[in-house]
Amino acid sequence: MMRWPRLKPISRSAIGASVLIFSLCTSNLTSVTTAFTITNSPWKVSSSHPPSSRLRTIRTFVNGRPNFDPTARRTHVPLEAAAAGSDLIPARRARFAFELKTFFRVLIPAILSGTAAFLALPTLCFRVAKFVTLTTDPSKIGMLSEIVHSFISLVGLLYSIMMGQVFGFLYSQQEALYLALFDEVTEAKSLLEQVALVSQGRSMYLTCLSSIARYVREDLLGGTITGGNASRSDKSKISASPSVTPSVILSARPVDDPLESILYLTSVGIPGHIYDTVRSLRQARSRRLGAMQRKVPTIHILMMWIIGVTLILTFPTLIGVGGTSWATLPSTGFNIWTIEGILFGVATFLLVLAKMVLLELWRTKGGAYNVDSVLQVMVRGLECELDERMSEARHTLKKSKGQ
Repeated sequence: MMRWPRLKPISRSAIGASVLIFSLCTSNLTSVTTAFTITNSPWKVSSSHPPSSRLRTIRTFVNGRPNFDPTARRTHVPLEAAAAGSDLIPARRARFAFELKTFFRVLIPAILSGTAAFLALPTLCFRVAKFVTLTTDPSKIGMLSEIVHSFISLVGLLYSIMMGQVFGFLYSQQEALYLALFDEVTEAKSLLEQVALVSQGRSMYLTCLSSIARYVREDLLGGTITGGNASRSDKSKISASPSVTPSVILSARPVDDPLESILYLTSVGIPGHIYDTVRSLRQARSRRLGAMQRKVPTIHILMMWIIGVTLILTFPTLIGVGGTSWATLPSTGFNIWTIEGILFGVATFLLVLAKMVLLELWRTKGGAYNVDSVLQVMVRGLECELDERMSEARHTLKKSKGQ
């Protein structure tokens, strides 16, 4: 096995001889002797500069900036506190108000329906049992029970298919609405920045800012959420009513479109970046209105209610057919059917609860399943920036007029 020869360490005398030869060749013995000194360490560098200066130079080279302190702890500002309008407590209260209103809208009808079903079950079962006894041969009552079971299975299957499809469709519609709103708010902020770069300091700057504010107030907020919660100020000027469908909003253009006003004021020669931003903003607006358009007709919701009520009424029918021997009992046989009544009431409560949740998804405004509270939080920063820029533009305009 081949062994590599072991290298001897370089002695201090060899280093000194090398330095002397180099200095003689370059004829700069004085500068070299001050640059290199042989001390206890074999490769120690000394310079005419003081040590503190050399250390500062090394830190500057390593860290990229002279005042960098690697031991200093950086303070991170939370995103919620850094965002404009960081008063999150009113937003949470508004969100809680929407959720509470939706909770009562969903829960109260379900509780009332379940209680009514629990109280009405003895009478319904007694009427069904009495009717079966009077109209059916006693030897065929068992066959009738099998028919009722098959009917319940068929109605339940149809109801579950329709409910599942409508739930999935409405949830996908809400997802598309959220994505369109995020795109639209982002494009509106981009338009505000571009307008500020193009027209800041001009007389048209305040007009452009007013047009953007009117678009946010009347179109983005007024056409998406309910009129009562649409904006912080000037709520009476909202032109879009909650009863107006998005297709009507899209087709009925106002006389002075704020986006067209911005294009008219900022267009010089060939359309530039503002034209592209306005086009993207209108595309996001069309996606928002398309997602808000009701695609499930009212007759479909009515048919689902009919199927749900039919499914619920099969429960007392099955109990009445199976308990024809109780037909001779008086209609006050409440204690006999207490367990069945509880089950019937719970089943009715759950079915109505699911239907009311579906109706909340079907609603386009004014609920916890809608975008009302989320959109108010999304545009708060945009509204604050608009207010600040408009105040600054008014102040600048007054100063220019005063001069």
